[in-house]
Amino acid sequence: MSLKEELKKAGLTRVLFIRHANASPLGSKPKSDFHNAHDWKQNDQVRPLTDKGKEQAEEARRWFIEGVGLANNKVLVSSGARRAAETLQIMAEKRESGTADVSIEMIPSLHPAGIAEPCELLFDRINYAPLTRYYAEEGGAKALEDYGLIVLGEFREMLARVSSKPGDTISMFGHAVFMNAAAMEFAKALDFPAKDIKNLTEVALGESEGISIECKEGAYKVLHMHTRGLASSNVTGHPLFG
Repeated sequence: MSLKEELKKAGLTRVLFIRHANASPLGSKPKSDFHNAHDWKQNDQVRPLTDKGKEQAEEARRWFIEGVGLANNKVLVSSGARRAAETLQIMAEKRESGTADVSIEMIPSLHPAGIAEPCELLFDRINYAPLTRYYAEEGGAKALEDYGLIVLGEFREMLARVSSKPGDTISMFGHAVFMNAAAMEFAKALDFPAKDIKNLTEVALGESEGISIECKEGAYKVLHMHTRGLASSNVTGHPLFG
């Protein structure tokens, strides 16, 4: 069964890929000083949000609640890293009585540590940048494609478990350019038009911002979800969502 058929069967029309908010640094100790890679990756998993990150997530809650809607989610999904889970908790916590509870799932590959070493090495060198910057590196496109397909595979396994839950959306909270890479493989698997694929390569995903992939009744849409430069309290119709 194709991804498009799986989403249709589950009544799912939208998947969101959300980068975590600002987190505390790994520490003054450089990666090279750790005994092995596993040690620093363990420490990386437990980095909490900073006060700035908590404020970012609270602001991003505006576009998430108003532009997406908590109750529209079948499930909320986080990587295993603390900073992604804390971003999810602030942006999507239930604050109003009478609203539906949404369960939380974990997809380990949303954090690439130990899963996609070529991507990690590229990120250590390039840091935060759109996919176009990574694709310009030798082997960059292949590394990010391989990683995105791992996430897609784990997503499909999860979807089989949660497909009967109400809601037409699944929101995933993860990391940096790796969310762009995952969104790209979803869009390709759903046969998104070339113009949308190109747009995806150019998205510079900021902290607590998201990429929305929508496929409904043959209509395709890619949205960059954020509130940058937004003065109005009404976020749902803001042109920055395009």
